[in-house]
Amino acid sequence: MMAASRHDDETRNPLPWARLRLLATRLIESVGEAKLDSADETWARSVLTPAEFDLWQGLSAYDRCHAVRVARKVERRLAPTAHGNDTVWAGAALMHDVGKVASDLAMHERVVATLASRVVGVATARRWARSATGAKRRIGSYLIHGEIGAGLIRAAGGREEVAAWTEVHQDHRAFGTVGLPPLVVEALLDSDVG
Repeated sequence: MMAASRHDDETRNPLPWARLRLLATRLIESVGEAKLDSADETWARSVLTPAEFDLWQGLSAYDRCHAVRVARKVERRLAPTAHGNDTVWAGAALMHDVGKVASDLAMHERVVATLASRVVGVATARRWARSATGAKRRIGSYLIHGEIGAGLIRAAGGREEVAAWTEVHQDHRAFGTVGLPPLVVEALLDSDVG
């Protein structure tokens, strides 16, 4: 039984939603200089707790711009629902990639890491992130950036819903395990990959 669960863990794709077409689009977008509008930064500060905002500021300019686009989509999608006035969901969207700070990969290196995710399981990625050095450590960290980000959020005293989404946003099989409303999960996911 233990061997089967180890096998499942090793063969699980840590980036099931990151399609190569989407990453190619993001790579092309990243060629231009990412610049965050000051109004968007002010809005992000109003949505996040001070500790979350401090972590969010550590993201690259591209990742902060991407996070704002995702969070604004989430806000629009949830506006007509019972969840529309709760900033925690926009906060979850803003923070979902915060673990990428640990990898420090350039966009073209992220494409390589995503290709590696097709053959490297999550157990190997965790091992690389913990014990390897150089590019291997950074790729391992990138592949498990959800787990890393959730740990950073919790260590900083961020909101549990934000940490929970950050932790599972890469693994569609885990969405139902964190107690987030299905409508919110759908909005968060579709806004990130759509």
